[in-house]
Amino acid sequence: MRETGKAMTTRRALPRTLRLLAIAGTSTALSVAGLAALTAVPAQAASPSLDLWAETGSVVMPNGQSVTVWGYQDHDAAAARPGGPTLRVTAGDEVTITLHNRVGERTGLLVQGQPMVPDLTGIAAGDQTSYTFTADLPGTFLYEAAPLPNAQHQTAMGLYGALVVDPPTPQQAYGSADTSYDADDVLLLGELDPALNNAADPTAFDMRTYKPRFFLVNGHAYPDTTSLAAAGTSTHLLRYVNAGLSYHSMGVLGATQTMIALDGAPLRDARHYVAETIGPGQTADALVQVPAAATVDTYLAVYDTSLGLHNSNDAGVGGMLTTIQVAGVSTPGDSTGPVVRVAAVTDDVLTATADDGNGHGGSSVQSVEYYLDDTQGAPVAMDAKDGAFDQVSEDVRAPAAVGSGDHVLYVRGRDAANNWGPFTSVLVSGADQGGPATREPQLKPNLVKGTNTSPVELNATADDTASGNSPVTAAEYFVDTLGTDGNGNAMTVSPASSVASLDATIPPAALDALSEGSHPVFIHAQDSQGNWGEAVTVNLTVDETGPLTTGLSASPTPNNGTLPYNSSVPGVRVIATTMTDPISSGVNTPIADAEAFLDTTGANGTGIRLTPSNGVFSTTTEGGYTDIPLSTVAALSNGDHTISVHAKDAAGNWGPFTTTTLTVDRTRPTLGGVSVSPNPTLGATTVTLSASATDPAPSPTGIRRAEWWRGTDPGLGKANAMTLTGSGSTATLSATIDVSDFGDGTSPLRLRVQDLAGNWSAVSSIDLAVRSPLFYSTLGNSNPPGVGGTADDSDLYRWSGTAHTRSLDLSTAPYGVPASANVDGLTRVDGSHFYLSFAGDTTLPGLGAVQDEDVVYWDGSGWSVYFNGTAHGLTSGNLDLDAISVKGSTLYFSTLGNTSPPGVGGTADDADIYSWNGSSYARVWDASANGLPAAANV
Repeated sequence: MRETGKAMTTRRALPRTLRLLAIAGTSTALSVAGLAALTAVPAQAASPSLDLWAETGSVVMPNGQSVTVWGYQDHDAAAARPGGPTLRVTAGDEVTITLHNRVGERTGLLVQGQPMVPDLTGIAAGDQTSYTFTADLPGTFLYEAAPLPNAQHQTAMGLYGALVVDPPTPQQAYGSADTSYDADDVLLLGELDPALNNAADPTAFDMRTYKPRFFLVNGHAYPDTTSLAAAGTSTHLLRYVNAGLSYHSMGVLGATQTMIALDGAPLRDARHYVAETIGPGQTADALVQVPAAATVDTYLAVYDTSLGLHNSNDAGVGGMLTTIQVAGVSTPGDSTGPVVRVAAVTDDVLTATADDGNGHGGSSVQSVEYYLDDTQGAPVAMDAKDGAFDQVSEDVRAPAAVGSGDHVLYVRGRDAANNWGPFTSVLVSGADQGGPATREPQLKPNLVKGTNTSPVELNATADDTASGNSPVTAAEYFVDTLGTDGNGNAMTVSPASSVASLDATIPPAALDALSEGSHPVFIHAQDSQGNWGEAVTVNLTVDETGPLTTGLSASPTPNNGTLPYNSSVPGVRVIATTMTDPISSGVNTPIADAEAFLDTTGANGTGIRLTPSNGVFSTTTEGGYTDIPLSTVAALSNGDHTISVHAKDAAGNWGPFTTTTLTVDRTRPTLGGVSVSPNPTLGATTVTLSASATDPAPSPTGIRRAEWWRGTDPGLGKANAMTLTGSGSTATLSATIDVSDFGDGTSPLRLRVQDLAGNWSAVSSIDLAVRSPLFYSTLGNSNPPGVGGTADDSDLYRWSGTAHTRSLDLSTAPYGVPASANVDGLTRVDGSHFYLSFAGDTTLPGLGAVQDEDVVYWDGSGWSVYFNGTAHGLTSGNLDLDAISVKGSTLYFSTLGNTSPPGVGGTADDADIYSWNGSSYARVWDASANGLPAAANV
């Protein structure tokens, strides 16, 4: 698809030759014949039918090159030039175009800017088809080959043309009166690349390499273009149609342009430009105010202001250039000079043809001359080949020996009316006096190791175009030292032209003989004249020293096949911290590869690949890693396994191995000596859990961790950690456990250990008996064993399971209990809150007399009566309270004698237990019914 666009082109300086085009009335003004483009007669009917034949043909370009072209004709005949006739209809016509295919491959037709469905299938060679559309709006449009598959070359080869849709009003480009004109011409802009047009199979041509060599106006390149006729002081409409693939900025030298429409769409505001840039596939309509005519014809150059004014690679003016010939007031006789064509130099002889026919005046040619390198010096006269200048067309020749290098010869002719024609130029190279230049030397590879099994490719390009343009016939190379011309190692030259490819291989034997370091390789070439060019160098580096690997580790080790490197890497990671290619003989090269072997090393390049730490091996010092899957580790035998790692540099040298050890241990550790103290707790808030652990042979690796739990197993590694002491294959473990919230009863404590390889021991357990401490008071005034101080039967003592202590001395402040008060009942809430009953009546500070059937309460600061036994019917001596327990709002008690509390039936027993709930008594435990002797007094 062509890209379209438009931009303003500003006025710019022009070559001297172009400036001559605007000079009126001089004998040196450029002149060509009138326009010969085919133009269809405007349709008279409302439904015109037109025929187009897609044809092949050939043309000779101004430099003498014959080129195959495709084009459209209005009858069945060979294409005479690229492009086709201008089709002209009137707005509103229903147009039918019949396409006849003669190009030898499938083609179709596309008319831009018209309401027609694009043809995407086309017709086969030899077939025909018709296209119908209504030309709704006036304007200038492009028609071209349809966009069929692999048909992109067809338009470039010449299948294009112009469609002009006129409005109903004559001499108007569009509906507005300000688009009126006196005369109009279509300028069909095209391009031509002989490489495409002369290709044996155009369908196989890669259009990405398309490079136009000729630039055309109406199918011709200057000087073969024909002038456009115009009257002085007239308005001339130029209809530009860009059928090429490039942008062209078209200007008129000697006049300005008023741009009135683009792509067949009138502009709201006309634009005045010296030049307008017209994009590929775009059309533009411009009005030119032709200046007043002189006494002789005036020529206005219409040309591509981007200065692509050349034919192929030839010097001189050519390409996209024509003229507007403004007729003079009088034009007596012949005023146009001859055109020189097919200028060439062979064996130091310049030949050409001067022609005054074909619209150039028709006079006989009188003389032809040429200039060397510019047109300012003295000319050299040329001779007519037939011996006399007496024909309208003359073949001429002259000696043209030039010095070394490239030169331009400018040739022009004069007719019998004394009119000089335009210059034609030809590029010629002088005698070859220098050797080819050698460029772009390459070694593949340019870095090799000490011992080589593969050759090194050596390539370069030799170019003799700037030093004689002779074919390159020989080339050679030297290693380390540039030797005598012709005594080096031969290189292959292809093709034998002025620009050639040089190729050779340096064999392994020659490479192996080179020492470590950098070696210059010298390359130069010889042309067919025997000239050797200057040598160029490219460096070949020989590296014989492999990289060193340090900082090798494997983690985690030891391992039983279950310990991953981390949560996202299920394997043992092998890390090589540093792999460095050492500097030796001034050479050190980047790290290119690294590998690891497990237990046994293999052939270089067959190990486990290491991944570069930074993502790519590219520098002389790198880090790397690889992962050994846990499934592989699990399959290894118990014991130590050697991991070997080495690296390779960019030259292909493998360095020495560095090793590390992976220890595999799948033997479970064992537990012994499990104990917990104190047990039972008897009020202790913490206990110590202890044990010993052993990691047995055959591969003891040591203990990693220990843990304990109570109740449901939380999972491996999720229980409470224990402290480890010791190293090696044995360790002691302990944990301090808070049992304050365990509650009374037996609690199994379970524990296990894990070794460094990840193996867990079997679970061991021990029962812990949790017991609250015993608080008591004695009958007499004697201290329990181990308790010092004055004994008192009102004191409170504590048994921890291992020792007796005095808990409270009630005879001291703030309690103030008399020394004679014997405590026979106790319920302890905590250290500062408790309930008491006494064996006899007692007087308490702040409370007064308390009887032996009462219960008092100490609230942390004073005494109060919790239960008044006398008030609730406990008046008999047998109903004295001698054991109590307060649970919530209920009082449990046992009596001194065998009398039941009020309201309680059955046989009384001083071993029975009763309750008071605040309103009544009840027997809650019958001692004799539960096997307790009747004489047992609780």
